Amino acid sequence: MAFSQDDTVEQALTRCLSTFQGDEKAAVYAKLTEHVIAALRENSRTKGVEALINLQDQLHLARRMGHYVKEANMVEAITGNMRTNESFSLQSMLPLVQSEQSDDFKEMIKMMQKADLESRPYEFLNTADEEDMTVNIKVPASTQMKDVTVKLTATKIRVEVKGHEVQPCIIDGALFKPVDTSGCDHHLEGSGEKRILVLDLTKQTNGLKWPDLLTYGA
Repeated sequence: MAFSQDDTVEQALTRCLSTFQGDEKAAVYAKLTEHVIAALRENSRTKGVEALINLQDQLHLARRMGHYVKEANMVEAITGNMRTNESFSLQSMLPLVQSEQSDDFKEMIKMMQKADLESRPYEFLNTADEEDMTVNIKVPASTQMKDVTVKLTATKIRVEVKGHEVQPCIIDGALFKPVDTSGCDHHLEGSGEKRILVLDLTKQTNGLKWPDLLTYGA
């Protein structure tokens, strides 16, 4: 998809919506884009920005996998302007995409991405050379194994923890690649503020570093 600097934000988002609606795997992106446009049309800026941030996060993984790169860059630029410029709106002209942005703006985007990553409810660790992967999830200090439910197949995962601030589940989606369930397990470690649920996962195929635990569109 080609965007024009003569487009307004609304026109660009509408183009993104049309693209997402043509791809079954992008249904979640289409729904979020619809929410963004509807909220901003209704002058509900807070809800619109929240939906934009959610859409940006979803597209970030897709971009790392080579999907919707232009759309992800555009949404990222729009989100950055919405969060830093109160006068920026659907009627504003399309902002510069990342490749055309100033160094200061690029640095701001990096800081926002870092903050978004740190706000995730889990830490995902893996390398290309190792088949073993680890997911660390901070849990309440009182958490016991009876409070934990992990439903895992070769291609999907769902994690629930009673008393956790993220409900009804902390993780729920399709895995980036299949895992060997016979080599997977989970346990609790630490105490107090350092209490964590550790998921030990094993790749079915080694030699690839996963960009994230879940696949794009999950």
